[in-house]
Amino acid sequence: MAGEAGGGHGATTGVWICTAVIIAGTILGAIGLIEWVWPMFWVGVGLVVAGCIGGYFANIMDMVSEYGPAGSEPEHG
Repeated sequence: MAGEAGGGHGATTGVWICTAVIIAGTILGAIGLIEWVWPMFWVGVGLVVAGCIGGYFANIMDMVSEYGPAGSEPEHG
């Protein structure tokens, strides 16, 4: 499909952006927790939640496959 594979591993650009937001939120929350800066921790938690919600709307789980992109499944012989 057109515009389907914008990033690596057959994932769309939206999925990669959601993944980056989740990772950034995790790092920010971890720094906030280590430094005992609670507002920073909660902003990180909010970013993780926002990234997960964005991933739901970007159909992030449609990109998950044991064999890579759709149509590349090995033949069972």
